[in-house]
Amino acid sequence: MKILGEFHRSGDVIERRFTSSERRMLTNLTRGVVEAMAAADDPAALDDPVLQRLLPDAFPDDAEANAEFTSATRARLAESKSEGARRLAADLAAAPNGVVRLDPDEAVVWVKALGDVRLALAERAGIDAVQHDVRTPQGLMYAWLTWLQGSLVEVIDPTLIDS
Repeated sequence: MKILGEFHRSGDVIERRFTSSERRMLTNLTRGVVEAMAAADDPAALDDPVLQRLLPDAFPDDAEANAEFTSATRARLAESKSEGARRLAADLAAAPNGVVRLDPDEAVVWVKALGDVRLALAERAGIDAVQHDVRTPQGLMYAWLTWLQGSLVEVIDPTLIDS
């Protein structure tokens, strides 16, 4: 069975084979998300563009409401994003012959984690989501992550595929 490329679904099993290079790249990118989320409560890191993108202000025009919302949710949201990134890396590390097999709930965790990884890469590399240069290594990674995430979304919800 060839499963390199897009994600494929058979019943409740969603799978894709990742090359060793893909696994290394994704694992390295997930580390960046985990490290950024670890600094979420550090006042010195408040200007970090990755934190600003992944943990945006809920009320940018109301400092008091934003501070209250942030104190109630930021740590939990940062931990959730870290856990998703760690789960993605752990699944890749445990994949026999590079084949990752996910149930639908695990696939949703992956979709979120891939989104976080993609957005973090875009912020660190200064990539504009609308017009990015796919001739650069970062632009190619961003395009590949976008495609990979889309492939996973399509197998989670096949009704999204145009007929």
